Amino acid sequence: MSKSHTPSVGRSLYRSALGPRVALALALTAGLAACGDSRAVGSVGYVKGFGGLVAADEPQAVVVARDVLSAGGTAADAAVALYFTLAVTQPSTASLGGGGVCLVHDKKKKITEVVDFLPRAASGAAGIRLATSVPGAVRGFYALHAKYGKFRWESLLGEGEKLARLGTPVSRAFAADLAIGGRLLANDPVARQVFFPGGRLLVEGQSFEQHDLAAVYARIRRSPGEFYNGSFAQSLADAVGNAGGTLSTADLINMRPNFTPTQTVKHGDEVIHFAPPPAVSGAVAARMVAALEDRWEKTPVEERPHLLAEISARAFAERGGWMNADGSAKPAFYAETGKALATGYDPDRHQPVQGDRPNDALPASSFVVLDGDGNGVACNVTTYGLFGTGRMLSGTGIFMAAAPGVNSGPPAVGPVMVINPHVQEVRFAAAASGGVTGASAMTQVLLENQLGGVKLGQALAAPRLHHSGNPDILFVEEGSPGEAALTKRGHQVKTVAMPSRVNALRCDTGRPNFGKCQVEADPRGAGMAVVVGRD
Repeated sequence: MSKSHTPSVGRSLYRSALGPRVALALALTAGLAACGDSRAVGSVGYVKGFGGLVAADEPQAVVVARDVLSAGGTAADAAVALYFTLAVTQPSTASLGGGGVCLVHDKKKKITEVVDFLPRAASGAAGIRLATSVPGAVRGFYALHAKYGKFRWESLLGEGEKLARLGTPVSRAFAADLAIGGRLLANDPVARQVFFPGGRLLVEGQSFEQHDLAAVYARIRRSPGEFYNGSFAQSLADAVGNAGGTLSTADLINMRPNFTPTQTVKHGDEVIHFAPPPAVSGAVAARMVAALEDRWEKTPVEERPHLLAEISARAFAERGGWMNADGSAKPAFYAETGKALATGYDPDRHQPVQGDRPNDALPASSFVVLDGDGNGVACNVTTYGLFGTGRMLSGTGIFMAAAPGVNSGPPAVGPVMVINPHVQEVRFAAAASGGVTGASAMTQVLLENQLGGVKLGQALAAPRLHHSGNPDILFVEEGSPGEAALTKRGHQVKTVAMPSRVNALRCDTGRPNFGKCQVEADPRGAGMAVVVGRD
């Protein structure tokens, strides 16, 4: 179905901006009047049976994506609607001032590729205390939609605009970020007006409105190009300058999302796709999996924690040889795949390594989507700091992202997707947040579920471990098995609460359906996972 010549799609989903219940009531009324329970494409409930999967860090965004899939949208449509809702309900990590990276699989086109719209440092950022990045999210998700979407662009932003204008309750996920970042927000007079009603910080369940942000949504819903070119772009650059940041209209005009090949690791009949640099977590995870994929199933279960710890330490220690400060890759990165990380591995003894201490940017958000036709999207979005630079731009409701390699570490993001290229089926997709531990968390879930045969929910809930090389400490979660064996092998073990959160889905061979596909949100967080079409 065309995005441009089917008005019913745009009108139906634009009505859903009034809310899922209202849209459903309208669809039911029209359907009953016409031919019983038949509903038009674009109406919630149009898809009969299995409609797809979605998981994200914030539940309200999941509900919006669910409705788009139920109405017949593609995975890309649902991802766009999810993001522009998330930017309202969890602006701490998903503000329009940031950007991200997505893996996309289109079954019919037989394409699996990366859409990279990570924020890069603005011109003049070097040496500036409040260095800012060029926002990439609006243009990035527009590019994703232009290539892989079906519904009209403006219809996918309606629910986000409504929530910003009329108010939305603070979710448990966002409340956790507010509790951490409240002191930072209190120092910004613009942010205080939104997040400190009556002089008190918002708490879970309390409704808040973002009228300036709603006005921005109304503009980019009609013409997304105005965000990067024209009078609004000039006012955005001026607002950043007035806040002490770095951004020019030339930076905005020149911001371009990139469609690039994935970084791949082959395992049997399947190909594991990762987002390459500057998505650092994806790059590190790819090298870890390259070293582990032919060893994992052969390694005794009791030895696997040691094996994973050793490869993790080596993967992080060697980053200095291929990674620039902003996460981009030096030519040395492409010289080999990561297989060499396992060279000299000792199954009985920990071998310390030398390397720089990672300083990856912690805050990010992750989500995964699969539609009923088997097309998939897995994304990370980030502002390189909780609430970005901590400054909300006057008149916009936007937090600007910090600058990677200047006043922020490299982007600890990078989703993964497993594809069987012979039948073009998505077997697994995941994305992690949580900074430097995201790569090891995502790798562990992937190995346990896809290679170890552990059920998806169990793989996500299992205690995790992480070794950064420097410091020479193996961090484990409480309840991790085999701590005594790890200590005996020479590891210095420390129990901590891991910050990483992984959202993941998997499907067995054949057309996606209720029996073959599962989706889970990380139990450590307050996100949500939904199978579309089933209560």
